[in-house]
Amino acid sequence: MINQTKTIATEQVVSPISSSKLNKKSLCDYVLNVASGCLHGCTFCYVPSTPVIRMRGKALQEKGVSDPQLDWGDYLFVRDEVPEQLEARLARNPKWKETASGKGVVMLCSGTDPYQNGQTAKVTRACVQVLLNHGKRVRILTRSPLWTKDLDILVHPNVTVGMSLPHLDDNISRQVEPGAPLPSDRLKALEMGKFAGCRLYVAMAPTAPVHGVEDFQRYFDAVLPLNPEVIFWEPINARGSNGKRMIDAGIDWVSQVTTQKQWADNFYSQYNQIIQVLQERSAIHLLHPWFDPALPTIGGVDINSWFYRPTIEQWGE
Repeated sequence: MINQTKTIATEQVVSPISSSKLNKKSLCDYVLNVASGCLHGCTFCYVPSTPVIRMRGKALQEKGVSDPQLDWGDYLFVRDEVPEQLEARLARNPKWKETASGKGVVMLCSGTDPYQNGQTAKVTRACVQVLLNHGKRVRILTRSPLWTKDLDILVHPNVTVGMSLPHLDDNISRQVEPGAPLPSDRLKALEMGKFAGCRLYVAMAPTAPVHGVEDFQRYFDAVLPLNPEVIFWEPINARGSNGKRMIDAGIDWVSQVTTQKQWADNFYSQYNQIIQVLQERSAIHLLHPWFDPALPTIGGVDINSWFYRPTIEQWGE
């Protein structure tokens, strides 16, 4: 549900950085979240349904959040002490995990947007500086163009910046991600990053079932000239509380993917269309789909081969 009143405050955490299982999706080995909650209010977001939010329900309610899942988009608790905690952690314990698929990368962020407003942007910048000072690899994932103000530190061989850009339709964006910057603004930010020499990638996720071949053609014709090092992709999965949030937001096409069969059929349909479009543009090597373990095997696609598969991104020593 989208409320007029937003709860914005600060909070403290015990550990600034966590080992992550997102190496299964070839994103990172560690995650760093500069806040809990998010103001973008993406109706499809999976984060409110995760154990992290469910287990913190009582604590969040004590902070004024009536329903941490359904009120997603209406609260943000910034962790402004994380940069100092991160510096202390790295100085105290330099031991570091590096898997083949995670490459020792730290992702900002997995549970919020690192550049959603000035407060989180300030914390994010400080964290990136700490990580680079310690020789760590950094992956930024955001929907906000605010990162372009930090190009002085983000144009770096150990940093790659990605934007969640499911499509180029501003009207759909206003409906499904009401608090997020429009896709047209995200595309402009990527153009600025390319001009500055920033390493880039794109998360084409999640695509809506209303998107088809012509949409994908327009999308890749706009994105490929930006030279992304990898294009992650997955379609919308209306499961858990995110399905209810989409229905409550009046998104009629969500009914096309509410059952597991509908979702699986749409997944493979879009997957085949995207492969076709990228093959026509000699760019199939850039695609890195995020398959879901719950998907049935259809058409001989080896789903398991994509789990823990390293991306084609190249990181320096």
